[in-house]
Amino acid sequence: MFLGKRIKEMRKKANMSQEELGKILGVSKVSVCHWEKDVKKPSSKNLIELSKILNAPLEYLIGSDSYVVSETNSNYGMMMANEEIDIIKELRHHKKLYEMLVENPKRALDRFDKNLF
Repeated sequence: MFLGKRIKEMRKKANMSQEELGKILGVSKVSVCHWEKDVKKPSSKNLIELSKILNAPLEYLIGSDSYVVSETNSNYGMMMANEEIDIIKELRHHKKLYEMLVENPKRALDRFDKNLF
């Protein structure tokens, strides 16, 4: 979900073209393009190399940015992308929608999906 967007973001930050990045990795420009569009995923080896070349933590590239701990149980935690945390923060400003999601997430999202499309 975040990988393609973040590869592109970090590549641009490094002032590299898709072709330049591909040459360093030994893959085609098309491969890099497919990764950035989330059409395909890089191999584990290429993902590690991307992390080094783009000077980006592997956790950031794959969307595991923040360790979030449960409000009620400090023994429970999980990795969440900063974008996911931003979505939750924004949802809290929409009290009715937030309450619907907390009460029954599947039902609320099904209703949202049905009305959106």
